[in-house]
Amino acid sequence: MIKNRKLDHLGLFTNDIDATVKWYCDVLGFSLIGDFVGADGTVVKFIRNESGVCYELISPPEGVPALYDGRIDHLSYVSDDIEADYAYCMQQGYRCTTGGVQDLKTFWEKGSRYFKIGSPTGEEIEFCQILK
Repeated sequence: MIKNRKLDHLGLFTNDIDATVKWYCDVLGFSLIGDFVGADGTVVKFIRNESGVCYELISPPEGVPALYDGRIDHLSYVSDDIEADYAYCMQQGYRCTTGGVQDLKTFWEKGSRYFKIGSPTGEEIEFCQILK
């Protein structure tokens, strides 16, 4: 069951990741907690404030179309068992938008695994398990 999960982070596209990090840190008191580069060259930075709000800032190498710059890409919820959550979503007939469970070996100390489902209004809902 995937109800009542803790929100992990909001994914936000940006064309100027350094300026975005600086603004959130200087103006809203966020701190940088993770800095990664994906296999395709996408720069990803995680920032969090003292109340626990976390953003995943995403800057792809090809840039973000102006329409999507600064827009929320996805909402991510914590998963303690990504395979069970994926199986549940598929049994319920939810539309997976990632082609199954994805592995990010370069994110966090031991990597992470995630998948996304589409909502009726178009945003993506991610379930993410940070490997320990």
